[in-house]
Amino acid sequence: MTTRAFHRYHALDALRASMMLLGLVLHSAVSYVVAPLGDAWRYKDANTSTLLDLVVFFIHLFRMPVFFVAAGFFAAMLMERDGAAGFITNRVKRVLLPLAIFWPIVYPPIVAAFVYANGSASGRVDMTPISSGAFLQTATLAHLWFLWDLMIFYAIAAALAPLASRIPDRWLRRIDATFGTVATTIAGAVGMAALTALTLLPMTVIGLDTSVSLLPAARVLVAYAVFFTFGWLLFRRRDIIEPFGARWKLPMAVGAAASIAYLVVTVARPFQASPQIERLIGCAAAGLSIWMLIFGIVGLFVHKLAHPRPIVRYLSDAAYWMYIVHLPIAIGVSAFMASWSAPALVKFLITVSATAVVTLVSYHYLVRATALGALLNGRRYPRALPQPEPARELAAV
Repeated sequence: MTTRAFHRYHALDALRASMMLLGLVLHSAVSYVVAPLGDAWRYKDANTSTLLDLVVFFIHLFRMPVFFVAAGFFAAMLMERDGAAGFITNRVKRVLLPLAIFWPIVYPPIVAAFVYANGSASGRVDMTPISSGAFLQTATLAHLWFLWDLMIFYAIAAALAPLASRIPDRWLRRIDATFGTVATTIAGAVGMAALTALTLLPMTVIGLDTSVSLLPAARVLVAYAVFFTFGWLLFRRRDIIEPFGARWKLPMAVGAAASIAYLVVTVARPFQASPQIERLIGCAAAGLSIWMLIFGIVGLFVHKLAHPRPIVRYLSDAAYWMYIVHLPIAIGVSAFMASWSAPALVKFLITVSATAVVTLVSYHYLVRATALGALLNGRRYPRALPQPEPARELAAV
């Protein structure tokens, strides 16, 4: 298949990277939340802050939905550009291979940091589970779970490609027209919110579960498939992307209001005496918030970042590496401060700052112009800030 060139969608590229970088903020804050998280996060600092609960719950609400919308968009671009075979080859190189290479490198330090943090807090550090290898018996994909979920979606998309090519053109035009209505009208947005609210009802929490095993929970895949499919269809109707930037304020405002309602339900928990009512209200608020924020955030990035900016482009390139390696650093910094009596907000700021600096500096000197950079970014880049490129083929993460 002849390779076609597509211009770089700078706004959506920056959007995808920003959602990754928000992971550094999220994972730097989660050790200091008041809410019990159990096995979802195995360390809680002695000093906590409700403000950080709000930060964590809010970011977790929209971050991965927005990311999967962007991932679906770029996946559709690659499929159209390279065909099914080239699409899978690209995704194996850029997604599955980094997962296979980096998981064995980052997972042991993650567990060791958790063990050390809990030991430091209690005054007794026992690293036996690490040295004996016992921790591998309960190993998970940790923060790299989304790469595996993406590979599942990519495989499904490639398998369906031959069938999709046989769909009559009139049906495709109808699908595209219907999607355009959904993506550009209030009624369509409310419909998407209702659909996502339904997918949230089976979750174990009021919101999106995270499945970190090689056999992801079906409820999680179904929920994220909605966002991925939306992004895929958005590429087919990429003519409506620019108008997103002209009307981002209203959905952002509605999304913020719905987020406040969601945070009241999940953090303040005024309906905890009536679990069914709490779940219904919480899932409805979450569904509305997620989709309003998707429309609002996509529109904001289109409005502000449609044109290339060297620093933004550099951070977009760096975000993949920074996210992959950040978690053991974030937990390690928290572990180092476990015995400190500093306020939770101070510890959080130290953790997120140290994590950002270490991951960014390591990207600059160890990754960007090296073979690792070619693996993660599709090519080696010079360490200088990138210059704007009028058009190029985009190999998306």
